[in-house]
Amino acid sequence: MKAYILIAIFFCLAAGCHTKKEGREQMPLPEIPVNTPQTRNVVYSYEYPAYLEAEQTVNLVARVSGFLERVGYTPGQEVKAGQTLFIIEPKPYEDQVNAALAGVNTAESQLAYAKASFEKMKEAVRTKAVSEIDYLQSESSYNSALADLQNAKAQLNTARINLNYCYIKAPFDGKVTRNLVDRANFVAGSVSPTTLATMYKDRQMYAYFNMAYPEYLNLPATGTKQATNDSLRFLTVSDAANPQHQWKGQLDYTSPNVDLQTGTVGVRAIIDNPEQQLLSGMYVKIHVPYRYVSNALLIPETSIGTNQTGRFVYILGTDNRVELKPVTVGVLEPDGMREIVSGIRPGDRYIVDALMSVRPGMQIKPKNK
Repeated sequence: MKAYILIAIFFCLAAGCHTKKEGREQMPLPEIPVNTPQTRNVVYSYEYPAYLEAEQTVNLVARVSGFLERVGYTPGQEVKAGQTLFIIEPKPYEDQVNAALAGVNTAESQLAYAKASFEKMKEAVRTKAVSEIDYLQSESSYNSALADLQNAKAQLNTARINLNYCYIKAPFDGKVTRNLVDRANFVAGSVSPTTLATMYKDRQMYAYFNMAYPEYLNLPATGTKQATNDSLRFLTVSDAANPQHQWKGQLDYTSPNVDLQTGTVGVRAIIDNPEQQLLSGMYVKIHVPYRYVSNALLIPETSIGTNQTGRFVYILGTDNRVELKPVTVGVLEPDGMREIVSGIRPGDRYIVDALMSVRPGMQIKPKNK
């Protein structure tokens, strides 16, 4: 009887052990999202703050005195080159032109008389009909009349210039600020030039900024293959208040010297502004490209971990077991993808997320993401 009891206990224990073993073997593996690196071209760039300036800025000033008779534009609107913007009481200056013209006519008449007298004297002095003193006097009168005519013409030219100053015209196509002097006010422009408005030529804009000299040296040299690549030839300008608003531009000037105090090089970018969205004084960010990498490997920044030795990525090895791979990272793209310079290969499967849930050597069930 005791033998039967022992046998029964033995079989029960054996069955229990077998059940536990089967339970351990049937425990499901954790399902973790994995993916393979993306391959695409990336561009390295430097970022600098800058303020925009119009291609040309001109203060429209009054250079003659008088009452402002007319304001011939709508403030803030675009005007054409040669368009009359202000008229300053031209009547007194028209009278000055007429008076100067009359002075020229008088001087021409006097010169004609003096010249004829001098020619007569030259003939008479040969025959001793007149004294040499009379001859010299007629020559002096002729030279004096010639000088008077030149002076009268100069006065006429000045009078015409002053009359032209009464009509202040747009020097180029562009926009004009509001008028700083209202119509019918007296402008004392002959005493001190008075600014009436400011005009901006803004179809192209300039951005001035400073580059650290070592960064400046990283720019592709003119004439190289890198310099002709469109990705490096054009820079990007973004609105600091709204980075989604971007425009293309190019570097068009670099300072011929390095600033001794800051160790920087002055640089200017020119940006096309056909829609006139860019405004003078606007604060922007300049992204200057300096390196182009084709077929770079990228994975999400959130899939990269950090430990005491640096950055790492979890990848799947044999039997879907987790392996820790140290990586060297490169540029971070705007969409959150980070370039992997070294450490993984194009076909490697990496753990997309849940980095805290895995450890090296752990076996998982991969789920493509």
